[in-house]
Amino acid sequence: MVAAILYWGVIAALIGWGLWNILFSIIYVHNHENGNLWFFAILNTLTLIFGGIFMWVMNNAAWQRYWFTTGTKTSPILGYLLIAYIVLVVLQVIFGREGKQQTA
Repeated sequence: MVAAILYWGVIAALIGWGLWNILFSIIYVHNHENGNLWFFAILNTLTLIFGGIFMWVMNNAAWQRYWFTTGTKTSPILGYLLIAYIVLVVLQVIFGREGKQQTA
């Protein structure tokens, strides 16, 4: 039971954080504040690492029972979320670049 609640809680948190990032990325690109996208790209990379480790643990039934004393079936949603985070990080790095300023 604990494993299922934690699994779906992490998925809900990843979805919420991803939607929040997409919203603010659009706002920053619209306002030409591209430098802020680098910070979100770093945070999303850390989120991606956490999600990958979490997926690695949750896809192993023995590790689930070791860490949570119960097990749960996993779904491909977590994998799709991690792929979406990779795309989001790449887009934030691309749009986060700023042109070089001309020196006088």
